[in-house]
Parts: sequence; structure tokens; C-alpha cells
Amino acid sequence: MKTFNVNVLYTYKFISECLPIYAFYTILFIERGKSVTEIAVLIALWSAFSIVFEIPSGILADRWNRRNLLALAAVLQGVCFVVWYFSHTFWMFALGFLFWAVSGAFVSGTEEGLIYDNLKSDGCEDRFTEVYGRAKFYANVGAIAGIASAGVMASFIRIETIALISAAICLVNAVFALQIREKNLYGEQLGEESAGVFETLKQACVFIKGSGVAAVAILFLVLFASLGSYLDEFDALIINDFGMSNVWVSVILAVRFAFIALGDLLAPVVEKKISSPGQIFLLSGLSSVLLIVFAAVWNQYAILVFGLAFMLMAVAEILLVNALQNEIKEEGRATVMSFFGVGQNVAMICFSLIFALLAGVFTLQQVYLFLSIYGVLGGVGFYLFSKVRR
Repeated sequence: MKTFNVNVLYTYKFISECLPIYAFYTILFIERGKSVTEIAVLIALWSAFSIVFEIPSGILADRWNRRNLLALAAVLQGVCFVVWYFSHTFWMFALGFLFWAVSGAFVSGTEEGLIYDNLKSDGCEDRFTEVYGRAKFYANVGAIAGIASAGVMASFIRIETIALISAAICLVNAVFALQIREKNLYGEQLGEESAGVFETLKQACVFIKGSGVAAVAILFLVLFASLGSYLDEFDALIINDFGMSNVWVSVILAVRFAFIALGDLLAPVVEKKISSPGQIFLLSGLSSVLLIVFAAVWNQYAILVFGLAFMLMAVAEILLVNALQNEIKEEGRATVMSFFGVGQNVAMICFSLIFALLAGVFTLQQVYLFLSIYGVLGGVGFYLFSKVRR
């Protein structure tokens, strides 16, 4: 049997995020008459749709072909962008998010499980942090390429046309997804034991309940380590608040993803120095300190500090996901990770609605300052909790 070809994985991850529409879809919503509050509600709906499909898709990923599921996810994401091309109403944009939500649910947990099982099958699961980090690195490099190209495209074509180009890229990526080696150790085991669907869910629930490391890791990932993911949907609004041109949207997103990509590469190095959960919590808290600095300065000259904050968040997230993957033994990996996905989407709804509420009362700068302070308190609080728990 051929060994796991990580280069195919890296190519798939690069293309999966090389979507120029990422830079401008919030601007598309604004151009078609949607307010900041409506955009926040749309993003909350996106997360609500994801919650519905997250656990079922995780079970499916543990019992079916994960590679095919990733290919189907790419196609559904492309459908979202096609729908947006024709959208003018709130509910049409929401329909696009429904397709994207199903796509995201199919990917959530599936990629991590596929990577870990491929490595474990080859006897090198200790490389998970390295391979997973590099996969995220190439995804972020792809995002930078997509964002950079979007800045150029926006000067010549309309944003809705960029959505169609992004849909075509999704279809291309579906082909690359099918080239990844399929490996599902839990599914192979089920082939012999033929456990029921609810048994898979039960095993995942029992595991999370009985593992303090897993429960705390998932909780922190959901509430604090994923703060950057919750905020990235609003990056374009920062530039809009600065009163700068659309080209700067590409700049701030490129900086964000460049630093996140650097964090992805640094994660295996940092892992040698920072191994305990408490240290990871503090690292995440430090990232929010940098975000406070950015919010305090609040101009384009502080964008590098903005990027550094998300670099540290990326490192903390990878280290926690690695700790969680190492904790999982016989249970379905994708199903366990789906609980993380559900938590993320519930948190995303809360953050979007809170963001919408705060944006209606405070300035955008103040909103980012409040959320940054929240991140610092979370990092310090969980660090102290880990000390007491010892």
C-alpha cells in the first residue's frame, strides 16, 4: 500500500482557500443594500445552519468515505457562490449560506480524522502537528493568493463575477480532493463489528465526558482559541471604518492570513517549548493582548500587530487540536471533532449577535476592544484553572 502523499493534501488545502470572493463577500452584501446588522445576522444564520448538520456529518465521516465527503463539500461551497451571484434579497443570501454551512459541516472533523488516520496507518501519527500545521499553512497561503488576486480583479470586474470565478475554483478542488488517499480506521473497524449509528455518537459522548483533557480543550477552543475565526468575517468592516479603498481590504486580509500561515509553520517548533495546556492558554491570552494594542491604535499602521495577534492564535489552536487528537483512541475522530464544530457554530451565533448589538451602540473600535479584553480574561482564567486542577 502506498504511503500517505501529503503533497496531494497540501494542494487540496491550497485550492480550498484560494477563493477571491473571501475578500469581498461582505462588501457584496453592502453593495446590494444589506446593513452591518443584517450581515451579522446572516453570519449567525450560517452558524445556525451548520449546527443542524455538524453531528450527522461527523457520524457520516466516521462511517463513510471521507475523501468523497470532502469532494462533495467543495461542490456545495461552489453552489453557494453561484446563488450569491443572483442574490439581492436577505433570504437569497441566507440560502447561499445554507449550502456553505452543509459544506463546512462535511469538512469539519473529516479533514483532521483523515489526516490522523493516514499518518497512524503509516506509523507516524507523531507527525500530526507538523502535517496538520503545514496543511493549514498551505490553506492560508491559498487564502492570501485568493485575496491578492481579488484586489486586482476588483479593479476590472464586478464582485458578483468574482463569486462565479470562486465557484469554478471549488469545482476544480473537488477533483483534487478525490486524489487524497482514503483511510478511515474507525470505519474499517465498524466494517467488522457493524455498530449502529447511535453507538458511534454514544462512544463520542462517553469519551468527551470521561476525558478531562478533551473536554477542557474543546471548551477553550470554542470560547477563546477560535476568537480569530469569529472575527474574520468582519475584517472588511475595519477598512470601511478607516474610510479607505477596497484595495485595503485585500491588504488587511493578506496580512492576517500571512501571519496565520507563519503561525501554522511555527506550531511544531513552539510545541517543543510549550506543551502543557496552561501554557497554551496563556499563549492564547497573549494574542488577545496584541489585539487590544491594535484596537487602541486603530489605524492601518497597526495592521502588523493585528497579524501577530492571529499568528499566536493559530499556534494555540493547532497545539490544542493536536492534544485532542492524541487523546482520542478508539472513538470516531470526526464525530468527536463535530462536538467542537457544534460548539464553534453556537459561539459564532452568539458572537455575531453580540457583535451586531454592540455595533449598534458602540464604535467598531470599541467593539474590538471589548472582545479583545474578553480573550485576555479567558486565557488567564483557564490558565489559573489548570493550575488549581493540578
